Parts: sequence; structure tokens; C-alpha cells
Amino acid sequence: MMREDIALGLSDPWWRICNLYWIVDKKGRPIPFEPNEEQRIFYNGLHTRNVILKARQLGFSTLLQIMALDQCLFNDHFIANVIADTMPNAVKLFRKAQFAYRRLPDAIKASRPLESETATELKFTNGSSFSVGTSARGGTVQFLHVSEMGKTAKKYPQKAREIVTGAIEAVPMDDGFIAVESTAEGNGGEFFDLCDDAMKKAQAGEELTPLDFKLHCF
Repeated sequence: MMREDIALGLSDPWWRICNLYWIVDKKGRPIPFEPNEEQRIFYNGLHTRNVILKARQLGFSTLLQIMALDQCLFNDHFIANVIADTMPNAVKLFRKAQFAYRRLPDAIKASRPLESETATELKFTNGSSFSVGTSARGGTVQFLHVSEMGKTAKKYPQKAREIVTGAIEAVPMDDGFIAVESTAEGNGGEFFDLCDDAMKKAQAGEELTPLDFKLHCF
């Protein structure tokens, strides 16, 4: 690939996602990340706020970690936050981002070095940060990924409510991005309500505003 083509590709988030990052496959082998069909469909249909009703093992969590990391690396003062249903699951998600960063080309890492690294947060010298946890953090977040919210809503309904009224509402409308994903966990709770509301808007053919959630069903 010519140097000019690479420079052009680096300006395109989708090109970067498809060409720069590595993951660990189900057999524990490092492989280049290649989006599958479901991931491509989701990415091509992105809205400012997204709710994903999914089957297992489709790779949406992996894609979202790479998207969040990529935005932190290629934007200054960009804050990405991941909220998982349990701390062990939060750490698993964090390790995906850690691995993807460590396997970047040396030139990319050299131009976007780490300022600090903990067990739950990567901070970069451009002022951006990627962090994980089981609850919302204070301050403005440009990228919010809520993982397995159906499980959180079922086991910890108050925590799920706090995510909706706190973390989600704190993401700015003009330049913020939200993805809430989960397998189905019953006919009630905050995740069910997000899906139900988004489905009704889709069935009614309503034009979505930046504050509305778009349903992605896989």
C-alpha cells in the first residue's frame, strides 16, 4: 500500500478499524480485526444513540471497544467510558482495548503515547482517556458503551435506573455517542424499555432526533 493511501486511510475511522487493530480469537490467537457481517451492518446504520438487542457471540462488545479506543487515539480530549454488568466483565472488556492498543503499529503508538495506565483506565498524552467500570463516572463523556444492560436491569434495577438518568443523560447531544447492548433478559426493566420505545418509533416511521435511541436487532 502506498504511503499516500495510508495517510488517506488514517483520516477514515472505518478504514482504521478494519486495518490497524488486532484482537484475540476464541482459541486465544492474536489475529487482525476483520468486522463480520453483523458488525458491518451495525456500523453502517449508526445513530447518535443506539440500543442493540443481540444474540451471543456476535462481537459487538469487541467492535465497540475498538471504536472507543480509536476515537480516543485520533481525537484530543476525548472521553470514552464503558459500563459493564460486573467488574470482572468490565476488566475483560478493558483487556480488549489494552491488547488492541499494544498491537498497534509502532509509529501509531509513538504518535499517540500513553500518559498512564491502570487496571481500568488508559490515559493518553492528547488528553483522551478510555475507562471501564460498573457505574457512571463524573464529567462529560463523548463515548458511552453500556454492556449487558439487560442483566444489570434484572439483577440491579436501581443501578440500571441510575445509568439511564445519570450516565446516558450526561452524554452531550451534539457530539456524544451511546451504544447500549445486551441479550434479552425478560419483559421488563430499563433495557426492555429502551428497546420497546425504539421499536415503537421505528414501526411508526418516526424520524429520530439525536436524543432518540435507534434499535439494532441481531
